Amino acid sequence: MSAGSVLIVCGKAETASSMQAMLLKEGFYPVSCAHSANEARRALFNMSLDLVIISTPLPDEQGTDLVFDTREKTSAGIIVISRPEQLMDMQCSLEKIGALILPKPINRLTLLQTARFALSVRNSMTELINERDRLKKRMDERKILEQAKWTLVEKLNLSEPQAFRLIQKRAMDMRLPQALVAEEIIKEYE
Repeated sequence: MSAGSVLIVCGKAETASSMQAMLLKEGFYPVSCAHSANEARRALFNMSLDLVIISTPLPDEQGTDLVFDTREKTSAGIIVISRPEQLMDMQCSLEKIGALILPKPINRLTLLQTARFALSVRNSMTELINERDRLKKRMDERKILEQAKWTLVEKLNLSEPQAFRLIQKRAMDMRLPQALVAEEIIKEYE
């Protein structure tokens, strides 16, 4: 599996290096490590991240605030590894934002499966967001075309098909998108 950038945030350098080696061996690349919340926040600004794994607690904070900052600043999948006694508190506050929470100690297979799942969910969400944006753009263009068409019907006393054909013809003649021609028509008559 070739994934985008992964950031492991763990206060214990040995544990972070072990996770890093395992993820690299499994095809995740690049995989970086941060050993504190502050170091991780700097990485959030400097890297395009697809997955962030946070092992709590961190030396400079519990880690919950870092999870919220990560969600706010990136679209990365987030995995939080927490002590069993903190698991319920973590779940209540973090699962609303889509973070996956796992109990310590964590085994290699569980981490790997969860990482793949988090990336899969992230990729699906990215596709949905992109599709939503494309549809919104098409709807906006359609609204402009409709407004221009009805402006021509009203101002030039054309039928609806005649008005639409006029917009199409102007767009072809000027080699411009219909939405741009429609905007010009609206400005011209209003």
